[in-house]
Amino acid sequence: MKVMKLFNLIILFLFLIFLGAGNSFGQLKSNYLNKEKGTRITTRLNKLKQIQEIQRQKLSIIEFRNIERAIAQGDIAQLSRYFNSRTYLNLTNGVSGYYSNNQVYYVLKKYFRKHKVKSFKFDKIYTDANTPYAVGSYDFNTHDGRRSLRVYVSLKRVKNEWKILQITLN
Repeated sequence: MKVMKLFNLIILFLFLIFLGAGNSFGQLKSNYLNKEKGTRITTRLNKLKQIQEIQRQKLSIIEFRNIERAIAQGDIAQLSRYFNSRTYLNLTNGVSGYYSNNQVYYVLKKYFRKHKVKSFKFDKIYTDANTPYAVGSYDFNTHDGRRSLRVYVSLKRVKNEWKILQITLN
């Protein structure tokens, strides 16, 4: 009888250990599956971020091409769509500083009238940065002959639109 009670106690003890181990195993399996699921979600989120970054870069290139076309045609009205509420200008005629979009319109209109564009093209467009920028050549005629200026334009995302942050002609 004592042996039987001892045997039953041992069986009960082993059963409790087995139940505990079973729960631990189940918990380990659940943790592993959750971690694997979390890894897959993280991987998908990273891929989504990469796709969004590529789309952002493509959109900025499209906007730079529109800006390039507006400058090449001397079309200030088209270019003004991209003026920010405060845009930094740095021009060869001494104009330098932050200007409202209205002021930028008239300053550039006067500048382009005096320095009538013969050709303009962005040579490089850099989209990897948070503030994409482009560098180009602005050719115009003067009474002394043809001159060329380097142009720097940087963009900034404002309320889901690309706006010109800075224009430098030097």
